[in-house]
Amino acid sequence: MKINFWFLSVVLSLTTTYNIAAFAQTPTTTIAPNSNAQEIEKTNNIKKLFELTGVKNIYRQILTQSLNEFKSDYPQVPQKFWDKFATEFKSDDLVDEIIPIYNKYFTNEEIKQLIAFYQTPVGQKAITVIPKIYQESYEIAKKYGIAAAERALKKLEAEGYIHPSK
Repeated sequence: MKINFWFLSVVLSLTTTYNIAAFAQTPTTTIAPNSNAQEIEKTNNIKKLFELTGVKNIYRQILTQSLNEFKSDYPQVPQKFWDKFATEFKSDDLVDEIIPIYNKYFTNEEIKQLIAFYQTPVGQKAITVIPKIYQESYEIAKKYGIAAAERALKKLEAEGYIHPSK
């Protein structure tokens, strides 16, 4: 049975990139509706953090990698289709969708502290090394996910919930 993990890989990829700590924290208090200037400053700081850490480039790489895997699953589809389809992936749009997550889990002061951290030598090293760690982790996670899915399918077949594909 052929398993397509394209969507799963995108989701896993997005959750394993920069600032993993965001997902381990509880949400901070939301900004009062009348503090528009504070909201604008915080959004600008999040964008600065993204620029400093190269988040847009990372998401572009993730989307490209995911698309390449999708292409390999469907080799009969002409390159012209994939080229057109690739234009639909806009990392700017994705970044705009991610900003509210950072807004939810980090205060403006914490965003400023992250910016300060990523301007330090160890922060700069993290910016350089994390994509390499991501790439190696992605390959391991992909193999693990495929093996887990295959085990689950075998158990489902053994218990009669699904029938073996032919």
